Amino acid sequence: MTTSTDDTQTHLLKLVRYAARSSGVATSKRDAAMREAHRAGASLRDIAAASGMSHMTVKRITDRATD
Repeated sequence: MTTSTDDTQTHLLKLVRYAARSSGVATSKRDAAMREAHRAGASLRDIAAASGMSHMTVKRITDRATD
């Protein structure tokens, strides 16, 4: 017999797994959008301001080759 606590933990762990999988997709889309904006002429600082990241983080993302 499972307890309410076990059910709650199981549900929360499912949410964590879903969020972890979804964040990978979201991150991939964000990075692709940053690279596209940079190719289109947006500055690293403008992209950083729009994304809430530092311009150096944006530089690392835009410099990274896509797989």
